[in-house]
Amino acid sequence: MITITVTEEEEGQRLDKYLHRHLPYAPASFFYRMLRKKNITRNGKKADGGDHVEQGDEIALYLSDDTLTQFGGRSGRENAADLLSGKSGQTELAAARQAYHLINRLYSFDPVLYEDEGVLLVHKLPGILSQKARPEDVSMNEWLLGYLAEKGGLSEERYAFFHPSVCNRLDRNTGGILFCAKTLPASRALSALLRERSLHKYYQMVVRGKCPREGVICGYLKKDSRHNTATFSQVPTEGAVFSKTIFTALEEGTALSLLEAELITGRTHQLRAHLAAAGHPIAGDTKYGDPTLNNLLSRKFGIRGQMLYACRVEFPVLDGALAPLSGRKFSIAVPAMYRNVVRNFGGK
Repeated sequence: MITITVTEEEEGQRLDKYLHRHLPYAPASFFYRMLRKKNITRNGKKADGGDHVEQGDEIALYLSDDTLTQFGGRSGRENAADLLSGKSGQTELAAARQAYHLINRLYSFDPVLYEDEGVLLVHKLPGILSQKARPEDVSMNEWLLGYLAEKGGLSEERYAFFHPSVCNRLDRNTGGILFCAKTLPASRALSALLRERSLHKYYQMVVRGKCPREGVICGYLKKDSRHNTATFSQVPTEGAVFSKTIFTALEEGTALSLLEAELITGRTHQLRAHLAAAGHPIAGDTKYGDPTLNNLLSRKFGIRGQMLYACRVEFPVLDGALAPLSGRKFSIAVPAMYRNVVRNFGGK
């Protein structure tokens, strides 16, 4: 039998989810059977998988070494003695430290915009993945783990209980602000906030042509997972979701414009698909853009990806895990190349 004590950062999650973090290879049916038979108890009493754990709860697992080995991925009494001590996470954290140092070499400035006990805001450079697409990838998610491990805030034991992660996703070639959760309560709060429409997110981008001073693009986007694209339509179709973008022209050149846009909804490739559908594709965008324009930009300015930056975020009034961010605004400067391209492109 082993006993696990719920920590402050773990409280609030369902008991079955909490148990799964400890025994990741066990099916849900196993937990419910063990709870029903009182082979797993909460504070010495029978519990339900749907209960929410609280700080200080004692979760007792009356399970054999063989069962712990089978579902915990460790061996014999070593598993029973230090289940979830964090040793299973050493390899991942070691790799994350390497990723942290590797990605840091790409920066000439401190990428951390803000940090508190639960949240970290970081400036992602274009060309870096937000999260892994393949096991061998290096992304800002690994940078985050390495950063926290290096700074002493993420031990092997804590990593076994909860994996800090990037909560939003920017395309590889889109730079800008990433939201990272360091604790479980912050992860839940950020995920809920990103689903709502109270968080104001602003982007700047270079687009083809001269745009109206202000405009709104509304329509429906249907995601094609096979080709990783989104199709825009003015009328609803099966599987399509409503999307809305508000934009303002900041500067105009002879053939290009610099826009700032607010995402009212946050759909896959929303800005790229919206601007392309409006006849103003984002410069450098190889998926939705103008190939002729992109070739000219590549030859003249060395542009290799979409000129799109998540440059500003404004938080609403918040409480709980996100209270330190209540009403705050954060912004980063887009690359000087954006205005340089608009002013000096000279194409038609």
